[in-house]
Amino acid sequence: MPMHSDGTDNREREQRALAIGQQIAALLDDLERIAPGSVNANIVGLGFRIKRRGPSFTAERER
Repeated sequence: MPMHSDGTDNREREQRALAIGQQIAALLDDLERIAPGSVNANIVGLGFRIKRRGPSFTAERER
């Protein structure tokens, strides 16, 4: 069955991608707690980006 792209499908994909980005950011925070100063990440794509905000990482929608 063909998948139709509409606003709802795109929003769901964006929300899922952001949720995954938030999980990755949390894992990077865990690694940073284990080895402070050793984590450096620049992750973009799939509708989100992960950046260091102060002492922790955050995922946000790409603009």
